[in-house]
Amino acid sequence: MQVKISEFLKEYTSELPETVLSGEIFKLTYTEKLDSIRFHARFDDVVPSDDVFAFEKAMETAIKVDQVRLACRYPSEKFGMECYGELIKLIKRDIPVVNGFLDDADVRLSEGELRIRIVHGGRDILDKFSFCLSFSRMIYNQFGVRIKVLLDGESSVSKEQFDEMIERIEADMPDYSDQLIPDKTADEIKQEEMKSVIPTATIDIGALNKEFDAESAEVIKGRAIREKPVPICEAVQQLGEKTVVVGDVFASELKEVRNEKTVVTYDITDYSGSLKVKIFATNKEVDELKLGSIKSGATVLVSGKLDYDSYARDIVISANSLIKVKRIPKMDNYPEKRVELHCHTNMSAMDAVTDPVKLINRAAEWGHQAMAITDHGCVQAFPDCMYNMPKNFKVIYGMEAYVINDIEREMVVYGDDDRSFDDEIIIFDVETTGLSFRNDRLTEIGAVKLKNLQVVDSFNTKVNPGFHIPERITELTGISDADVANAPDEAEALRMFMEFCGDKPVLVAHNARYDTNMINQVCTRQNIDFPYTWVDTLVMCQSMLPDMGRHKLNLVAKQLKLGKFDHHRASDDALMLAKIYIELIGRLKTERSFSTIQQLNILVDEIEVKKLKSYHFIILVRNQAGLKNLYRLVSLSNLEYFYKKPLIPKSKLIEHREGLIYGSACEAGEVFQAMLNMRDREYIDSLAGFYDYLEIQPIGNNEFMVRDGVARDDDELRDFNRYIVEMGDRLGKPTCATCDVHFMDPKDAIYRKIILASMGFKDAEEQAPLYLRTTEEMLAEFEYLGDEKAKEVVITNTNLIADQIEVVRPIPKGTF
Repeated sequence: MQVKISEFLKEYTSELPETVLSGEIFKLTYTEKLDSIRFHARFDDVVPSDDVFAFEKAMETAIKVDQVRLACRYPSEKFGMECYGELIKLIKRDIPVVNGFLDDADVRLSEGELRIRIVHGGRDILDKFSFCLSFSRMIYNQFGVRIKVLLDGESSVSKEQFDEMIERIEADMPDYSDQLIPDKTADEIKQEEMKSVIPTATIDIGALNKEFDAESAEVIKGRAIREKPVPICEAVQQLGEKTVVVGDVFASELKEVRNEKTVVTYDITDYSGSLKVKIFATNKEVDELKLGSIKSGATVLVSGKLDYDSYARDIVISANSLIKVKRIPKMDNYPEKRVELHCHTNMSAMDAVTDPVKLINRAAEWGHQAMAITDHGCVQAFPDCMYNMPKNFKVIYGMEAYVINDIEREMVVYGDDDRSFDDEIIIFDVETTGLSFRNDRLTEIGAVKLKNLQVVDSFNTKVNPGFHIPERITELTGISDADVANAPDEAEALRMFMEFCGDKPVLVAHNARYDTNMINQVCTRQNIDFPYTWVDTLVMCQSMLPDMGRHKLNLVAKQLKLGKFDHHRASDDALMLAKIYIELIGRLKTERSFSTIQQLNILVDEIEVKKLKSYHFIILVRNQAGLKNLYRLVSLSNLEYFYKKPLIPKSKLIEHREGLIYGSACEAGEVFQAMLNMRDREYIDSLAGFYDYLEIQPIGNNEFMVRDGVARDDDELRDFNRYIVEMGDRLGKPTCATCDVHFMDPKDAIYRKIILASMGFKDAEEQAPLYLRTTEEMLAEFEYLGDEKAKEVVITNTNLIADQIEVVRPIPKGTF
């Protein structure tokens, strides 16, 4: 996102400062309920702090949100002493005690250090509030310059000075007098406290975001709390201030000390962070207030002052008021219920985190008639489900298998040309702006021409894609916008390449389906006819170099000791591939007397089945016979076809299909992958025809495709789902919407994040929302299909599949 503020907010420009309008917004962030929005914008010149505040206030009024923030980015050269005063005004908003202590300070900037000498005292207080770190971070966030901030001068401050400073701070704070409670009788006050403990029915506190039953509120200590809670992750950044938080208790301790007193501590979390609550009370108060009644699992609303506790060595909130509340359990309130057909338990090793019994109990509590358990490659969750099945509920036993298509294998040669190895062959490679065949474009074509297995000519051209080359691609390939500024467009570049290749050539590439598909998309867009036969050296390498685990171009070159090269540059890749091709063809001519390119397809059948590419595949058990067959397939996958993971050949799925229902699975399924690779409609339909139902998922599950450049944006992810729904209608296959559950609730994503991070996944922080959704939530996810179609894929079709499935009992001992 790169858009001028004056364009993005054009209907409000008359109300906004002129200095702000020139900025370019590059990101928007906001809370889940849209009550707080932050504009991230770049400016050429420093915006006065008063204009920043004026912008924020104007936008809060205009778009009616509680809080608007403008996060400014400036060129690093704009940072200097002239910025100091404006930055101090900004940081006062986050650290109010700054107000006054820095007056008349001597400030010097030199060699990456900003030294502030205080003359009115208060250095110890500013240190306590981490002023130096906060100020340094603010400078870096705005200017990208790392400046070490140091405080010198007086540490202490008199009580009179401190009180005066606090008065000045409070004078700048909003007036809440209109919220004061009028005089009431003791009974009225008590009744009011019980009703107003929680300011709203729903409190948005980070990841917790639960509903609370205001009638259940029990004042344990202090009085009613009317302030809105803040997420713990934000609260802990404001030491020394009074705050309100709410969280679940996960540990508690009552420790008696001298003089008949007790220290009570509760560890609480709202899943955005955790915090220790501390209360000092007499032993009598502990009993009277029932402080010992708050155990793990309870939820409390706490008001108090945050500070660092040197004894606990942690940040602690000293509770002035403590309210015990009950959460209203999340329920599925839609009159008709969906069925989840794709659910992983903690038996999906190093991937999912939830106990299977908790999952089926949640579905039963929501009124769902069934749930499918589909762990990756295993069935270990079945016993727990079988013996803990809720009343009037059906567990659908299943598995998400890793399937290899041993029936329709990738060929080495595509096309009818059967020329000799000594005839003219074109070895080529392309570089592109990304991985999407629909949206990305060529940036380079490189090729060499072979005759008698000798390089006789070469070709190379940059290609102007017509739009910005992403930085990550420039980093990978070394090709920048400047390199292609004067290069031919894709149509001209393709014509130049065709002229080099000649009439009806044989093209050779590594993982050729990608390179040829990119060429084919140019042909389609430009209405160019370019007939050719193509050879995939990746499949050749899989057959001829079976001891290698992976067959990427650079790894094959290393294995064959063909020297180093500039990988990810088309001309260098093409030349190295020519060396690999010459080496492999030479072996085939010598060792097996191969002479023409069509003979290369013989190699396909020699590739070990378990080393073929695998796809995800959903298997559901329809009846007792199906359960036996699933167990047979699991045994085969682990005993005969295990390679890095348990694999199942498609031929075995056909052989053991009785009593089983097959689903097309997620984006890693072969139908979705064929769609992404823009295979022709007839081929995709033939794949889909094998399945009993097709599957679509919320677009958040596939958001990684946008980050990786495989999809343009969320709208394209929706288009993928629309394509599958349309295909299902055309083929008479039900399309079912699933969550692909890997954890129970959104807050549980952190556990999967930890698992994936431990395995080295670079995108572990970017967790997909793989949680169990209610019917209402799923209908909202697919509302873009229209109300009728959304209801069909979410409710009607999932229940249709569930209705076909019998209640299956454990297989008696000795069945096999």
